[in-house]
Amino acid sequence: MIGAPQDKTRAMPGVRRLKRTVLIGLGGTGKKALLHAKKRFLETFGEEPPLVKHLLIDTTSANTDHLVAQTPAGEKPVRLRADEILHIEARGASLLPRVHDEIREWFPPKADLKANILSGAGQIRALGRLALFANATVVYENLRDLLALARDYRDERPSGDWQNIYEPYTPHLTVALVGSLAGGTGSGIFLDVAFVLRQLMKDEDQLFGHFLLPDIYVNRPGTQNVEANAYAAIKELDYFMSLEDTFRYRFGGREVEVRKKPFDMVFLVNRQNRAGKTFNEIDDLMELLGLGLYLSAGPLGKEQADTFDNIVHKLNEQKGKYYGKTAHYASFGAAELRFEPEGIKRESQRAQALKALDKLLDQGYGWTPSAIHAKLEELKTLALQFELELPSAASSREEDRKLWPIVESQVEEVLQKHREALLHKHRESIRPFVRQEAAQALGQGAGLKGLEDSLKQLLQRAQALEKELKNEAATAKERRDKRLEDTQTRVNNNPARGFFGLGRQPQDAELTRRTLQRIYESSADVGIQEGREALATTWVQALDELLEEIRRASQRIQEYRSKLESENYSGTGQAQDVEPFTLTLPPPYVEQTGRVEVREDGGEIRWDLEALLRDPHAAIKQALEKSEAAAMAEWLNQALLRKDQDPGLWEAVERNLRELDRISDPAWDYEDAWVSNPGLGYREKVHILGVANASSRDDPFVGRDEILNLFASNLHDRMRLQRVSTGDPNRVLFYKMEASIPAFVLRGIQIYREKYEALARERSFHIHRDWEEGLEDLFPTPSKEEVAEVWTKARALGLLTNEVGYGFTDRRQGTARRHVLGTTPADAFAALRKDFFAFKELEAQVKKEEGGRRRDPEALEGLKLRLPEVIGSREQKLEDASFSNEDKEIFQQEIAVLKRWREELVALRPDAGQDVFPPL
Repeated sequence: MIGAPQDKTRAMPGVRRLKRTVLIGLGGTGKKALLHAKKRFLETFGEEPPLVKHLLIDTTSANTDHLVAQTPAGEKPVRLRADEILHIEARGASLLPRVHDEIREWFPPKADLKANILSGAGQIRALGRLALFANATVVYENLRDLLALARDYRDERPSGDWQNIYEPYTPHLTVALVGSLAGGTGSGIFLDVAFVLRQLMKDEDQLFGHFLLPDIYVNRPGTQNVEANAYAAIKELDYFMSLEDTFRYRFGGREVEVRKKPFDMVFLVNRQNRAGKTFNEIDDLMELLGLGLYLSAGPLGKEQADTFDNIVHKLNEQKGKYYGKTAHYASFGAAELRFEPEGIKRESQRAQALKALDKLLDQGYGWTPSAIHAKLEELKTLALQFELELPSAASSREEDRKLWPIVESQVEEVLQKHREALLHKHRESIRPFVRQEAAQALGQGAGLKGLEDSLKQLLQRAQALEKELKNEAATAKERRDKRLEDTQTRVNNNPARGFFGLGRQPQDAELTRRTLQRIYESSADVGIQEGREALATTWVQALDELLEEIRRASQRIQEYRSKLESENYSGTGQAQDVEPFTLTLPPPYVEQTGRVEVREDGGEIRWDLEALLRDPHAAIKQALEKSEAAAMAEWLNQALLRKDQDPGLWEAVERNLRELDRISDPAWDYEDAWVSNPGLGYREKVHILGVANASSRDDPFVGRDEILNLFASNLHDRMRLQRVSTGDPNRVLFYKMEASIPAFVLRGIQIYREKYEALARERSFHIHRDWEEGLEDLFPTPSKEEVAEVWTKARALGLLTNEVGYGFTDRRQGTARRHVLGTTPADAFAALRKDFFAFKELEAQVKKEEGGRRRDPEALEGLKLRLPEVIGSREQKLEDASFSNEDKEIFQQEIAVLKRWREELVALRPDAGQDVFPPL
């Protein structure tokens, strides 16, 4: 079958390379993040690349959310298509835990139930998972088909449906899940979706998680569960990220086998980044998540894609353990610097226009209109090569009289014929020739003033020539008329009488061929002379007309120039950058007037004279629209060169570049002290700076220290900075990744834990009944024996005392303050075991105090002597009925520790191992 003919005028599409990418949004957060990712792809490629697939899995069916993308073709709406949305609902949800075998196996008994799950999971994680299991077959089949569609060979083939040709970097897939850990849907289903994907994906494929932490939702209506949900979700995620055994369960009648961690890398995003920048709008973080999804597809080029993959591989290999907890988690930040030259372009055009108009209105190069002068001089010698048609000559005077009327009429015809012939041959070309010569002169650099001056001179010469030719024509006509009058007199004279009145004498004919030749030639000469005069008049009119038009145009152009000079483009456009992760150069609040360096060739514009004369404003606009503003690199280099002359502009540029650096810091924060020990783990922070050409020293982001110092002001920062080429001269993208840390050092995680523990007594925040008690805590917890030893020694050494509660002096914040653990031994002991940081602080104090006493023989002996007394006091407490059984269990542990300690001290020989060499 023959296809429709292709449009051969269509431009050849460019080749764009991407990863084969699948972006899967979970819940409301996932939906908005997908929309922002789509928006980025549309603004970069002008279309949705076929190598990138999108899918939303949500318990809400509404699909009214949309964004607007600014593409080269104009604004485009950004929406998820119907075939990109999988709505999971559960009618009769309250019965499913009783009648659905797979759900009954895991559904937590304390989880709240709803009659139906049609429009959200209500911040209940178990309900989100219930809806997923209720649609397990559809979910599994859609995920399977989605991955197959992502590998479709046809996406690589050129098509008239696409603006570009798309080629994948590798045949492997990059799959990214995105959602929130705070709600019910995304937080409730992300693990199951990851497990199913792992089963469907190849080993070489990559699976990433991009998850939002709950802080942005706190203190908003209906968000009382967000922190507890997040803590439970992270506990489950942490367990499976560290899982070494195989885990199996049934999902939609299929067995899902979990034999590797759910994600290759987990990116956590929070409202405050490492630079202290805080985002207070939920949609700002949705945009950041979308930006992370967009970057995971490698849209900046192969260098960025390879750098990203290498970093992920490196960070995965270097995961450390901090106090028994594996560092699984990463974060990222990104921001874009766009060069939006509209203000610059307007000011550049204005500056170039003023320069060009000054040149246009000026004298310009000296126009010597030699061609027109030559044409004017030719007027004096213009002639025609007509052969005169003469009547037959007369043979007698009688015939003269008959021939004369014919001669009189014909000579006038000869005059007019020659005059009109000369005019016909030359007159029509005069006006176009004058204008053509003037236009050519204008195009070669003559100004309107120069044209005007030259035309004045030409007009004077033409007027003088007109007068001269007029005189010559009048003289020729007088001579001819005299010849005619004399000839007529002779023709009309009667023959003379003979002598004495005799008969008239016969006379020869006057109108001989020679006489007729002279009469006709003189008439032709008069016609040519009058034609020359008329042509001179035409020259005068053409020159005068053009001169007047140029004067009028010059006046209008001068008025336009004066108006242009008084215009000020400051204040146009927005007064600040409003998109959270997009900054612009030049800074929008900086006035551009007078800050644009006009290029040397800025005035070299080929003017269209006729267009100028016809409509000066339109001609100027058309000519100046062709000028282009500089690219970002050129503009920045120019700003650098002029920073001493214009410090205000450079300060504004520096401010924007510093903001780019800070706003792109990884979007999380954590307790640095707990991950600062290089013996426990390794953290890596990598900065990817996408510039037009990473190998060009002309690019200020590559070759100028003034710029680089704003992003990397020390050796360490320079080492972590990696520049990649994007090929986009008007955009710089700064992308930062940091990994890896354990969950317990996240800033705010302690508050999540407190909310989780406070609310978990009455409700469930887990998605499996066995995980409510069976999962390890996120925080490192010392063993019961370790706590018993530190507790007992701290009490014995006077570090842990009972003063309106059991507590110790805590110096972690730089100042000494009492840290109370509890009012009973059992409660205080449990609190110490649960608070890892308090335990480590007390442990350090015990080691210091005990070490000092061991080195002091007197103090060591005192310890040995006092220990039996202390043990006796503890044994008496076992008989005290005022203490609970739980408290007495603590006393039992104290006795065991004290006895071991006594045995250790008794066996201790302080001088053992000493090597004393006696001196000679």
